[in-house]
Amino acid sequence: WERHLETLSPPSHIELGLERVAVVWSRLEQQQPRHVLTVAGTNGKGSTVETAGLIAQTQGLRYGQYTSPHLHHIHERIRVAGQPVSDDELVAAFGRVDSARDSVFLTYFEFLTLAALVIFQDHQLDLWILEIGLGGRLDAVNVIDPDVSVITSIGLDHQAYLGTSEEAIAREKAGVMRAGVTTFSAAINVRKTLDDEAVRQGGLMRWLDEVLEGSTLVLAKQIIDLTRMQLPKTSVALASLAMEELGYHITTECLVGLEPAQMLGRMSRYQIGDQTWILDVGHNPLACEFVTQALADSVETDHRVVIFGALSDKDVESMLPILQAYTSRIALVGIDGDRGRSVDSLVNLWSALFGQTCWRSFATLKDALEGLSSELKLDDQVLIMGSFVLVADALKHDLFN
Repeated sequence: WERHLETLSPPSHIELGLERVAVVWSRLEQQQPRHVLTVAGTNGKGSTVETAGLIAQTQGLRYGQYTSPHLHHIHERIRVAGQPVSDDELVAAFGRVDSARDSVFLTYFEFLTLAALVIFQDHQLDLWILEIGLGGRLDAVNVIDPDVSVITSIGLDHQAYLGTSEEAIAREKAGVMRAGVTTFSAAINVRKTLDDEAVRQGGLMRWLDEVLEGSTLVLAKQIIDLTRMQLPKTSVALASLAMEELGYHITTECLVGLEPAQMLGRMSRYQIGDQTWILDVGHNPLACEFVTQALADSVETDHRVVIFGALSDKDVESMLPILQAYTSRIALVGIDGDRGRSVDSLVNLWSALFGQTCWRSFATLKDALEGLSSELKLDDQVLIMGSFVLVADALKHDLFN
């Protein structure tokens, strides 16, 4: 089925709009759960969805999570009670969506989104936790009306589809708002824009900085210390606020159970001998700033290495200076595929930006891991970041298995 979907519409094909998915959704049995939480934003969506799911688990809820993209298998995108759905469930859902669509064209993402909704319906869940794929207003996930929404952060990414300014991007992501529904956000850089959108749409806007000071989160009935959380405290706070808005009682004891949680590819750490390796799927300037600052704050070392690769439509020109300020030992690598950016392109951009050659460069990540093996120091901290594709390739390597 996955190969069939790719022949109908390649995974990289983007065609925003709700018309097609709304038509097919109307032909399917529509049974929404008691609650829907929709998460939009430039960065932090995945960790917020993950945290909300962990909180739902502590509440004894039957819940489903829909995220994108996947690192290993398509099943990762659709989870029930934290577990990826089975082959049989996915195949059955694809068949039902295919029958319902008849002659209606669906993109790869739209097809998967509808399949996820069908599976969630079949499980008769209490809560759907849905991650927006791109933007918000015209994203397929937005065919579902949320009971509470989150806009994690706003930064420059996907400008060709969402607009060239943070304000324009914020307006697109504000499409997840609904009349009478509360939206929580940490995107204070576009505060006025989101406040204005909430007023225009008749929604309610609540800001994280009003209830989070340092690591102290003030909920309706609890004051919670987020110091020891391994997931980003912003994600934990936003998920907690959203779940509280839905009527669930969030306590310190509830959140303590979240501490061991860590998402694959989100600052995932691997201790290999005396070296620490970190894999992160961050692929925009905001993510680069967050990851490098978090690592600089948490680990006192000058022995830093970055292995970086990116897709051709990403703002590499803004990302490289952030990484260069973090360390001078940067290895640039190419990514294969139609959307991948070649190492020659990265090397040329580096020279244009800094007037010098980069520390190392390799045609592929595999070449980099092999070529750097003799150069890395025993106590080096190595960060691999820049793309979901790059991290997925890394996870296939023997080094991380």
